[in-house]
Amino acid sequence: MKLYAMLCTSMLLTTLAAQAGTVSITTGTPSNSATSPATLNPSPNLGGLIINFDTADLEPPNTTCVSAPCPSLTIQGVTFSSPDGVQVIPFSTQSGPNELFDVSPIGGADLSITLTQGVGAIGVGIADSDFTNAGAPVAITLEALGTGSTILNTFNVTIPETGPNPGNGYFVISDTTPSLFGLNISTAGNSNNSDSGLAVDDVQVVPEPSSWMLLASGLALLFGLRKFKRA
Repeated sequence: MKLYAMLCTSMLLTTLAAQAGTVSITTGTPSNSATSPATLNPSPNLGGLIINFDTADLEPPNTTCVSAPCPSLTIQGVTFSSPDGVQVIPFSTQSGPNELFDVSPIGGADLSITLTQGVGAIGVGIADSDFTNAGAPVAITLEALGTGSTILNTFNVTIPETGPNPGNGYFVISDTTPSLFGLNISTAGNSNNSDSGLAVDDVQVVPEPSSWMLLASGLALLFGLRKFKRA
C-alpha cells in the first residue's frame, strides 16, 4: 500500500510538472579523440544511452549505412533521418572514428532525431565538415520536438572553427518533464560547397527510451493488480 501511494504521488507530481515544463539548452564540451590522451566522453555526461556510431552500434542491418547512404538509421529506439540520406563515415574527431553524416548535396544540412518515447534530455555532438570559410563560426538551428513533431522551442547556436577541437560543438537540450520526442538540426551551410556542413556524434538520451517504456509497463501492471485486488 505504501509503495502504491508513493507511486501515485510520483505520477501526480509528474503530471503537474508536465503542465509547467521548460525546454532549455546547455552548451557543453565535445569529446576530442585528437588529444593525447583522448577525451572520449562529452561533457556534461547525462548517464543514459549514448550512441557514437561505432562497432557496437553498427550491427546488421545498420551496417548498410556504412557502404552507402540510407534514408534513416535506427539504433536502440533512436532514429536518425534526412531528406538527403545519412551515412556513417570514419572522420570523427569527437569519439572517433565514426560519425553520422548528412548527405546533403547543396551545402546545407537537415537532420532529424526522433524517439518513440518522451525523454527529459537529449545531448548531441555536432561537427562541421565544410571548411570553405575556415575561421568563421557555423550557425546551427536546433528545434526541440514534442509529440507529433510539435516544435517546443528553437535555439540558434554556433560552432567555432578555432580552438582545441575546431568545427565541433556539444549541446544538451533538456525539459523539466520527459516530453522531448526529438530534435531537428539544420544549417544553411555554404551553397558553393558540394558537401553538407553537418555530422553528429556522441548522441545521449536520458532516460533511455527502453527503460522509460519498462517503467510505464510496470506502472500499468501495478494499477492492474490494484484493480484486481479491489474486485
